Amino acid sequence: MIDTGRLSPFELEWLGEAGADIYTSDEARPRLHELDLLTRACLRGKADVAYFHHGQIAKEGSDGKNSVAFLAEAGRLGVYLHLSNRDKERAPDGLSALASACRSAGSWIVYYHHGPLNRELGGLAREGVWIHLSDKDLPSAGDVLLLAKIIRESPGGKPRFIIHIEKGLGLEEALDLERAGAFLLFKTPPSDYKSAFRGLEQRAERRKLDHRAYYLYTTFLP
Repeated sequence: MIDTGRLSPFELEWLGEAGADIYTSDEARPRLHELDLLTRACLRGKADVAYFHHGQIAKEGSDGKNSVAFLAEAGRLGVYLHLSNRDKERAPDGLSALASACRSAGSWIVYYHHGPLNRELGGLAREGVWIHLSDKDLPSAGDVLLLAKIIRESPGGKPRFIIHIEKGLGLEEALDLERAGAFLLFKTPPSDYKSAFRGLEQRAERRKLDHRAYYLYTTFLP
């Protein structure tokens, strides 16, 4: 169920208790007590609440919907938090704090990373953050090797990296990421059946990604 803000909290609670996963955001549901009601209802219905935060994250001292305190409390309620740095900068230390809050309730942060690769992503992965990024931000073979190394260092041997293949990597580069444990989402046209890439694409397609690791769709990178 996509929450646009038009339904009342009572109507959303009813849907959550009926087993519908609720996809909401800071634009549709900016009140913490409403998120609390929703998560309780979804818990009874064995459903989940996913919350996409579009706005800035304010510095310490703020208590509004854009504050770290608001988002951390949402995480402690069991909300699955989704954030992107495409339009707003996201500080790694702030994301780590939110990841800790989510972890205490058994939920996650899902982070969509745009821009150059950096080792701070490894730190976020160790906090249990799911990380999406595009191969467009891996311009060199060295970047791919660095990312593969970061992925292999994921705790518990359970990498939470999702690579959107949009421009197309070389075969060995893509295989390196697959062997490291990354989920590969191919956005490129299917390869010819004779291509060495075809087997890789088929394996990637068969590998099931937890629906909580993305917001609604895997077809785009927010």
